[in-house]
Amino acid sequence: MIDSLEDNNALSQLLSSFSCSPDPDIEHFLRHRAVEFESLSKARTYLIFDEDDLKNGTSNPLIYGYVSLALKILSVPDTVSIRMRKELDGFNAKIHGQVINDFPCYLIGQLSKNTDVKNNPISGSTLLGIAFDIIASASEAVGGRYMMIECHNEEKLLKFYKDHSFKEIDRIPDNDIPMVQMIRKI
Repeated sequence: MIDSLEDNNALSQLLSSFSCSPDPDIEHFLRHRAVEFESLSKARTYLIFDEDDLKNGTSNPLIYGYVSLALKILSVPDTVSIRMRKELDGFNAKIHGQVINDFPCYLIGQLSKNTDVKNNPISGSTLLGIAFDIIASASEAVGGRYMMIECHNEEKLLKFYKDHSFKEIDRIPDNDIPMVQMIRKI
């Protein structure tokens, strides 16, 4: 087992065991960026293991999935109504007569299960549940009203998040791949 993040070889080996064949960007983030984001306090990444592997002290536990969470400012487009801005803020849609455009949110930045684990029992819903629990604890401690995701504009992903009470707020360009911002009240 890894005792600290300083054990870079063991950590690299552990993270390199994770695979996400449908989205190589998710795999790349965990393998090459998660530790850096962690050390800079830009995000927190939560690895999901088999509890029995950890209890038994397995030297190479499998990562079944992971969730990476961060803080982000949601900048809403001009087309968002005053009513929706008031809902996002929780108090008002304007401050000193100016329309509020930016709202703090918890970002579910990455969420994936390991596609190399045969019969992986972790589902997307389970991973979202883990993210929701962590965000609820953070919100309880410091406040916050909304969580957000930014996902590829793919029907299956949009349906998944809509089925979990996320609502589309904006579509944003991201290089050549358009992204969809979705929000959910905590």
